[in-house]
Amino acid sequence: MPADTARSFLNSAPNLHTLLQEANKLLALQTAWNDIAPRPLAAASTVGALHGQAMIVYANNGAVAAKLRQLAPSLQAKFQERGIEVTAIRVDVQVAAPPLDRKPKSRTMNRNALNNLEQLENGLSESPLKNALRALIRRHSENVKD
Repeated sequence: MPADTARSFLNSAPNLHTLLQEANKLLALQTAWNDIAPRPLAAASTVGALHGQAMIVYANNGAVAAKLRQLAPSLQAKFQERGIEVTAIRVDVQVAAPPLDRKPKSRTMNRNALNNLEQLENGLSESPLKNALRALIRRHSENVKD
């Protein structure tokens, strides 16, 4: 959904309009955060919420969180210099999900390993293990690495 369509939809109902205002507030805080926080730390964290005048920041890992906690007083002062009323910055760790577009690594097997698996399969009686080995051998025999 394009941003303009989403905005007009959110503006259409009073309860959704409040949601739009909160989203705009968070977007403005995130923009300010990206300008105020050191670049590597800003890239590894996001503004999560504003409760009263206390801002919650989510760090991608514990190291980033620890550094942000150290810098919190000076970051808070920078927000106040910009006229943004932030009286406290709370930093929580929230690990970011890995990107979904990762392609699985293609695994290849050399001829010697494949021959050893074939010998093992031939020595087994019919069983789920033998069936699994047969499928593994079949899948890897197409892309044998010599």
